[in-house]
Amino acid sequence: MRHLILTLTLTMIASCGWHLRGVTPVPEGYRILFVNGGQVDIRNALIDQLEFNNVLVTSKAEDAPASLTITEFDTERRTLAVNSLGQVAEYEFNTRLAVLVSRGEEIIPLETQARRTLTNDVNNVVATQQEEAELRNTLRTEVITRLMRRLQRLESSQAAGNQ
Repeated sequence: MRHLILTLTLTMIASCGWHLRGVTPVPEGYRILFVNGGQVDIRNALIDQLEFNNVLVTSKAEDAPASLTITEFDTERRTLAVNSLGQVAEYEFNTRLAVLVSRGEEIIPLETQARRTLTNDVNNVVATQQEEAELRNTLRTEVITRLMRRLQRLESSQAAGNQ
């Protein structure tokens, strides 16, 4: 009986289109991409995520039917709160990633944003700096993940726009 329940459960999961977390299937028209622009670290992180999602990233623009150009990647840090001694108690980090996706003569601007806060420990500066570096990496990963979800919806939104 246990084997039957296990088999049925696995069959149900496999048949419902369930995917491992983090896998974002990209539409057929964007499975071969040329990626350019932006800073080297964000471009490489984006290429890694695209390749993880079975997108072939070419080294030449003429080898790909579609291209993705990073137009802006920026993380802004601003003060949210100050303690009674006038020292910064809390920061807010806002990260923005803007890209242009082009296929043929069609150019589609996409933008994603992420926001996080960081409590500043004035007594432990090294730990706060390490936490800030981790927070920046987390924000970079989050905007790339959101961009992947936007790429996933490109075909369906274009089809709806053409009707």
